[in-house]
Amino acid sequence: MKLVDLPRFGPVHRFGNQHVYRTLRVLSDQKRKGRKQIADAIGIGEGSMRTIIEYLRSLGMIDVRQTGIKITRHGNDFLNNLPIKMANIGHGSFAVGQECVAVQMGNHGSKIKMGVEQRDSAIMAGAEGATTLVVKGNKFIVPPDYVLDDQDPLISALLRSLFDVREGDAIIIGTASTISKAEDGALAAAFDLL
Repeated sequence: MKLVDLPRFGPVHRFGNQHVYRTLRVLSDQKRKGRKQIADAIGIGEGSMRTIIEYLRSLGMIDVRQTGIKITRHGNDFLNNLPIKMANIGHGSFAVGQECVAVQMGNHGSKIKMGVEQRDSAIMAGAEGATTLVVKGNKFIVPPDYVLDDQDPLISALLRSLFDVREGDAIIIGTASTISKAEDGALAAAFDLL
């Protein structure tokens, strides 16, 4: 699923689906915010944020006024209906990077092959890496057959405390030097599954 299409001609966007999603999340607190404030929270330039705002405005997902930008009911409904849940799982708790963010994709585990594709998407989005888990037989499996529950029960318990885990779910853990980059990586990999 693509929230925003890349242009066929002209300059390439310097943002991706993960930035559009994070923009809606930043606005989901129902408070009006300025473009610069949102751009700083997302970690992109004001020009890219202007394009994202115009795109979301054209879809009726945000309301833009002189007093600031606010998410609409349609924007909130869209955000809440995506099969994506995200949680910060801590500093240095998993794999390569210093910061780790997990994204749960409800009922998307069947789309995972080896997890390499998700790692590559995360790296292209600015993360240092990503680990993909699939829920099979009520256990976290790193494809093809590494059982996380047996090898690292503390991480398994942490993920179960953060997410309502169901059979067939996929969890992508993005790792990076900053939380923002870890989020971007995990979300970019997640959007490739939609």
